[in-house]
Amino acid sequence: MKPSSLTWLSFLSGATVMASEMAASRLVAPYFGSSTPVWAALISLVLGGLALGAHLGGRWADRAERLEPLRMALCVAALLLAALPFLARALLPGATTAVMTGRPLEAMGRVGLVVLVAVPPLLALGAVGPFLLRVGLGGVASAGAHAGRLSSASTLGSIAGTLLAAFVVLPWLGTARAMACFAGVLGLTAAHGLGWRWRVVAVGVPVVALAFGIHALPRHPRALEVAESPHAFVQVLESPEGTRSLVFDEGFAVQSTWLPGQPVREEVFAHYLLTPAMARAEPRAPRVLLLGLGAGTSARGLRETYLGARVVGVELDAAVVRLARTHFGLGAEVEVHVGDARAFLESDSRRYDVIIVDAFRFPYVPFHLTTREFARSVAEHLVPGGVACFNVGRFREERGVVDAVGGTLASVFPRVLAADARNHSNTLFFAGEEGMAERLAARTERLPLSLRPLATRVVGELRAVASAEPLTDDRAPVELLTDAILLRALVRPEGLR
Repeated sequence: MKPSSLTWLSFLSGATVMASEMAASRLVAPYFGSSTPVWAALISLVLGGLALGAHLGGRWADRAERLEPLRMALCVAALLLAALPFLARALLPGATTAVMTGRPLEAMGRVGLVVLVAVPPLLALGAVGPFLLRVGLGGVASAGAHAGRLSSASTLGSIAGTLLAAFVVLPWLGTARAMACFAGVLGLTAAHGLGWRWRVVAVGVPVVALAFGIHALPRHPRALEVAESPHAFVQVLESPEGTRSLVFDEGFAVQSTWLPGQPVREEVFAHYLLTPAMARAEPRAPRVLLLGLGAGTSARGLRETYLGARVVGVELDAAVVRLARTHFGLGAEVEVHVGDARAFLESDSRRYDVIIVDAFRFPYVPFHLTTREFARSVAEHLVPGGVACFNVGRFREERGVVDAVGGTLASVFPRVLAADARNHSNTLFFAGEEGMAERLAARTERLPLSLRPLATRVVGELRAVASAEPLTDDRAPVELLTDAILLRALVRPEGLR
């Protein structure tokens, strides 16, 4: 076989590995998130499969001394890669539910089946290097040049696959169809020189998967629209009563909600509406910054509660903003910026009466929004006497993450008060000057009737938070703390219900 053909196959295998890994991360994100631990597990699985494939492939190549067995294995790999998103849709939602309800064996079984299908393609792709080296080895004198050429081609292919998947194919086609596309290219190349049956399997199955890829995504029966963005899988749900909800990924937390004609009064969102009443200045037309706009529930509630409020919202996901405009009545009167919350603060020179940080996504809090450096940036963007509100997720009375974030905020702000939402999933921190609780109590009767019971309750429940060793940009192990909570909850019979 020509050296150029071997080099091309090496390039393509490297591209397929990285493109498939990028797509696989999106495949599991709707069910397990996209945190560092999830990425670590995924990368370890991929590298472990490639290492075992290289070990077994070297022995296999010495016995075969030809490329046809590898081509057949890659054809099967293309088939399995194309089918993987459909299998994930069938098994992984049940795995998430099993984790949340304390059935670890069922969860492990479902995930294990998905891994079982994912491993053979990794073994085949891992065997590519040894096979190409063995088949193309012309002699000892040229071994180094041949090995270097193949290794270089594989690495360049990995770079191309990563960039192509991240910036072109995944945003354009989505996860399932992107994986089918790469599987089809791999199958087409691998089936070259084999019989027509192999070509039908290696190319036909990915083509079918490409055509039906949209059906590989989870879809709630009450979904008005589903969208797959570079950051998350998003669904807009509508209840029989007409309430619309925005949910991300696994759907265990509602990011935004809207019932046309009704005031905002849901537990956590209503807490945000109390924040301007804690500021030193009378909250007649407060300037409010929302870091984590979602579909605009908080923005709408603030404008309804405080006439003349000027609201600026920052949302990481452009797809969420589009859905907010389309399905949640987010109007042009709210100034919207698409980007990272912390990056926005670095570029924004304005100061606000209230800053609300609602970037928490079950089950992980973005680490760079929990650190002392971020808290200082928030404080610098408040006017004197302004108040910041931080939403941090928790599981019942598991407070490892809550205490770490609260202690960090208390190391920056003069006063930090905490209140737990009744949903057992959120703790709200109010950070600012002394007297926040007293100001809220004095202004409760001037709030809308729908907010007064909550304001009265919060005044009685607010508790002071003491300063503790702060989380920093250098060391903020919030994911490790969350993992420990998840592991403890997993072994309990009741799980996380």
